[in-house]
Amino acid sequence: TRSKKDTEQMTKTYLLTGDIGGTNSRMALYDADTNEMLSEIYYQNEKHLPEKKDGIFENNVIVPFLLASAAKASGLEQSDIVACLACAGPVRDNRVSMSNLHGIVVDGNEIVEGKFCSDNLVARIVVCKVINDFVAQGYGCLTLKPDEVRELTPNSAKLVDLTGPKVCVGAGTGLGECFLTPGADGVYSCFPSEGGHTEYNPRSDLEIKLRAGLMKQFGNKHRISTERVVSGPGLANVYEFLAGEFPKRVDKKVHEEFLAAGDMKGAVVALNAKDGSLCKDALAIMISAYGSEVGSAAIKFMPTGGLYVTGGLTPKNIQHIEGQDSEFMKAYHDKGRVSPLLETIPLFAVMVEDLGVRGAHKCCVLEYERLCKGPTEGAISLQKPGPVSISIAVGAAAVAAAAILMRK
Repeated sequence: TRSKKDTEQMTKTYLLTGDIGGTNSRMALYDADTNEMLSEIYYQNEKHLPEKKDGIFENNVIVPFLLASAAKASGLEQSDIVACLACAGPVRDNRVSMSNLHGIVVDGNEIVEGKFCSDNLVARIVVCKVINDFVAQGYGCLTLKPDEVRELTPNSAKLVDLTGPKVCVGAGTGLGECFLTPGADGVYSCFPSEGGHTEYNPRSDLEIKLRAGLMKQFGNKHRISTERVVSGPGLANVYEFLAGEFPKRVDKKVHEEFLAAGDMKGAVVALNAKDGSLCKDALAIMISAYGSEVGSAAIKFMPTGGLYVTGGLTPKNIQHIEGQDSEFMKAYHDKGRVSPLLETIPLFAVMVEDLGVRGAHKCCVLEYERLCKGPTEGAISLQKPGPVSISIAVGAAAVAAAAILMRK
């Protein structure tokens, strides 16, 4: 076992972070002493995580990443590694089953134990904290600089209440949502949500037909998730529906490219969204539903501290999102009697795609600090640019137990 004294005598520790979504796994390695990022590699899940298999994440992503990073991390094979993995899906007992990735299981305790991976570098992992990917997004939002966002509601920066709740809604491979609230001391805590799986609400006769088609496609009698429309795969679902409804409008070349695109069908639709095309109509429906869902989050949470539209689809489609006449903003404001409330909510589009990595790094720093200080000492404080100081609370007891393991 490791004592606090042992930890203080440790010659070197590296921080391993991962932001594991439905499409990519973004891995990074940091020097624990300087917080300098030493290595960052993106892995396509379609290639590296093609099926559910015990230990597949450790063997197909962590191992090659650590091997590729070893040259940039002096003495990695003799050092200790503290890891934090932000994964898409509900986390329980430091473990997640990723529904958007074949149900692949990532279990932090099993990674530390080496249950399904005997690699020497993976054996250096002494702590592995698993968190929800949108919890990581939430903490990542606390690091944003003014030039990394665009105001969707005019003067949003001036509207921000530094003690108000915050909400993140982001579409990518799935539709993620989370919220943050400050404690009495002003310290923000982030809470996961599976809000992307609430019911999709159509806003036109055509969308009512779309919902019925998706219910049939996915075998649901009474409902369909918003994520089935508002996401990369959701955009593909919308296009497929429109192609069936309006076969004479199908561009054969684009359709062939779409059918051959595998997990990237949504990208094909977005890239071919020219005026008058089915792809443009599909994108308009998805963007409108996105704005509607963000508006629903605004009236549910009243996030006076800021409502952040994140996810990979946001910066890629910003030209369809910003502007009061955009499909996104028109749907955002279409909330009947409470629509005026939305004018008071600071609304930002996030133009960077590394929030998950940033948030995972914050939590990884926490685990390292806990390892150094012992489980009974306080939380760490992480400063962001600007006047607000952010502290993250102490993690789960199961991870605290894992933190005392030492590889020799």
